[in-house]
Amino acid sequence: MRLGDGLLSARLQGAWQDRSLDFDALVQLEERMVQVTFNSAKPERIDIDVDDIDGAVLVDDTLTLHVSTGTPIVLYGSPHLEGFRHRLEAAVCSFPAQTLSLRGFGSERSAPGSDHDRWFEALLTSRRVAEETRTVETQRRAFDADRLSRHAQALRNELAAERHTSPADRRALAAELEELAAPFTAALRNLESAATELRHAAHARQFEQWRRWTGLVQRAFRAADDVWTLMVPVLCDSRGAKGTLWRRILSGRSSRGGA
Repeated sequence: MRLGDGLLSARLQGAWQDRSLDFDALVQLEERMVQVTFNSAKPERIDIDVDDIDGAVLVDDTLTLHVSTGTPIVLYGSPHLEGFRHRLEAAVCSFPAQTLSLRGFGSERSAPGSDHDRWFEALLTSRRVAEETRTVETQRRAFDADRLSRHAQALRNELAAERHTSPADRRALAAELEELAAPFTAALRNLESAATELRHAAHARQFEQWRRWTGLVQRAFRAADDVWTLMVPVLCDSRGAKGTLWRRILSGRSSRGGA
């Protein structure tokens, strides 16, 4: 192995599998694995899955890896530890898929028009930003729960206005949609709380907290999906300006499916 191309030389201290460590080492991030090779007399290697790293703290040119499966690993004596820490964070923050398990999102029957896209637009925009960035902070900011909540409320009002000219009917439909959307609203509140915890998390547990936060992002997607499925029949109400078209599309597909 040659230094460069992600391979750095550092001093290794700590313990691993009940063995004390104090060696010169070569450290490399290979895909999603931190590989530490040490003991030049009889080379040995530690492989640490990035999913087992709860946090990485760089202080005074010393990088401490907090590993869920063991004691912390300490690396020092290299000018490249800051760059390594950035690469490690990027490897950890590979944003997980959010829509593969959703039922309504990809369902042809639940998406007869642009309203489906408008409902998921803000979440999908946030997901795209999160996928394009690889830091805890930029991903957290991408899913601003307050912004997502305002988008959902504004869209519900727009959908009601598009279906009714009567102010009373608009308010009634908006209130019904708001009631149906309660699970998504609650999921966003939980996401906001998790984001606050993530923002204030100790660096030693930042990646661990990030994983919990991404789980609540997934729950928000699922809640939005469930709510959309509940809203479709209401939006198809023939009393709405566009309800007749929605009902014709849905009922036609249902008939073909049951034939």
